[in-house]
Amino acid sequence: MNIEFKQDVKEYLNQKNIQDIYIGMDNRGGCCSGPVFVPVVKLGRPDDIDIYETFVKDEITVYIPKKMDNEENPNVTIKLRNILGHKSLIVHGVLAYKEKNWGKKKY
Repeated sequence: MNIEFKQDVKEYLNQKNIQDIYIGMDNRGGCCSGPVFVPVVKLGRPDDIDIYETFVKDEITVYIPKKMDNEENPNVTIKLRNILGHKSLIVHGVLAYKEKNWGKKKY
């Protein structure tokens, strides 16, 4: 898996003094669509570290769920989003998953 950081991501993480990020899968589905798990970048280390693959690039440790480390997601890009001064990280190149659950049993 190839991970790319845009330049402003490194600056953002340095300002916050953070060296670990992970991609979590948040349920953003509704009542009619059922559960849809969307990739979200979160700061820090994940709680269940054993279900994540670890990648280190540019002195930043990225934790990606083992289930996402496959040929469907060969290139992952982390970008900085700035909406009205509220900054957050977003991920491109990772698919959303429509499943019944995104629990440990699925990894």
